[in-house]
Amino acid sequence: MTKALNNLFWHDGNLVDVSFAIDKKGKSFLKISALFYLNEDAPSRDAYQIKCESVSRFNCTLDTTELKNNMFAGNISNGYLKDGALWIYITDGLLEVHAKKFSLTKCISAVEMLPARSS
Repeated sequence: MTKALNNLFWHDGNLVDVSFAIDKKGKSFLKISALFYLNEDAPSRDAYQIKCESVSRFNCTLDTTELKNNMFAGNISNGYLKDGALWIYITDGLLEVHAKKFSLTKCISAVEMLPARSS
């Protein structure tokens, strides 16, 4: 999965959702939903999910005002996978995930990415 994540066109992407879960056996997951351009000439962003399994630790610092203010231009500046850690650089923020397994899935629509909301 390293190749797919490292070949992703990170620049000008948009972070949509970050969610963490741990089951009763202690297995942990982190799911990142984001919109990315296929390349620098693409007319629109496509929806993707990055699933991180067996997460040993993660660090997330986000400035929600900066995320909102940069949604049109893109609030992700760069990202890469190195030595079992995913690094995503966001406007005035960072998401760092250490895990054993990473997978990337292209979604059919942005609606697929959104978490179920309770009423």
